[in-house]
Amino acid sequence: MPITLAQAQRAMSSYGLSTFYILGTIGNFLLICILIQRTHRQNSCALYLLSATIVNFILIQCILPAGIYSADHVDPQNISPIWCKIRSYSFNSLLMLYRWYKMAACLDRAAMCNRHARIRSFSNARVARRTILIITIVWLLIPIHLAAYFRIESNRCIPQSGIYAKFFSMYSIVISGWSPPIVMAIFGYIAYKNLKKVKPRINPSTVPTGIINDHLNNNIASRTSDFHYISKRNRQLLLLLICEIILYMCTNLLYSVNITYSAITSDVSKSSDRIYIESFIAYFSSPFLIIINNCAPFYLYLIISSKFRHDVQKLFTYCCYSHKITPTQNNQLTTISKRGTIINHNNDL
Repeated sequence: MPITLAQAQRAMSSYGLSTFYILGTIGNFLLICILIQRTHRQNSCALYLLSATIVNFILIQCILPAGIYSADHVDPQNISPIWCKIRSYSFNSLLMLYRWYKMAACLDRAAMCNRHARIRSFSNARVARRTILIITIVWLLIPIHLAAYFRIESNRCIPQSGIYAKFFSMYSIVISGWSPPIVMAIFGYIAYKNLKKVKPRINPSTVPTGIINDHLNNNIASRTSDFHYISKRNRQLLLLLICEIILYMCTNLLYSVNITYSAITSDVSKSSDRIYIESFIAYFSSPFLIIINNCAPFYLYLIISSKFRHDVQKLFTYCCYSHKITPTQNNQLTTISKRGTIINHNNDL
């Protein structure tokens, strides 16, 4: 059994993580190119998604290559004390940044759909930028203890045995394991429930002609058609966020259960076969399943949202055809420019 599990883990590292690396790199790069556009940067939820996507891209480039390398070689974190500390800190910090950006996005959508204008005012781009800055600073500082107390023991990069090991177990269970999915689920459900209540109140026939106050979309819409367009975009963002929450729960549930189980059974005497099985489950839950959340958003959005597919099509169209001026067009532009100069000169005379 140990040999079979070792072979399975080696294949997952070699082929699975390699696939995740390629798809995640391409998907997150394209998603950044789409979300960084000006129309998206004015939307608070899109800003949170952009921040999470940037973190995903960095995490994939920093963590996955070492995981792929360990398929046929000794894992660098188990032989290099410096890399053990750097990898532990960076992996935890980047994952927590991703989770908290998504939690903030859920709070933002819940605020957007709230019936009270004061609460809706928190769903705007200015608040989002400040929140992103605070989250970034906090989660670059908090995980520093991993760099200080992670070390190589028994040829494994693990938290220092003793009091810190127990502290890290509680930290992982509460902060990393159960808090993010619970918060995402609660506020995602609140946002979806409130949105169903909001839609009947927004009746196009009751909206007066002229300027209308678009509380739901963080903008001022001057026409009813603009209001519908922005409202549809926000509903699409909420739908994408809810689907991503579902994906997060499906891929992180095993991790949450496993770290809770490991903490409960930490003092139990275990056979060698049980240790091998638990080690394989720990690897399968993290990083194998967890990393799916960092690689899949682009493809999830592509499947679910027709508006997102249109944005992708526009991106490829822009990349393929923009700034392409044929020689004939260039000569025409030069001729027009010369004619304009001659006309202006005659007028001056």
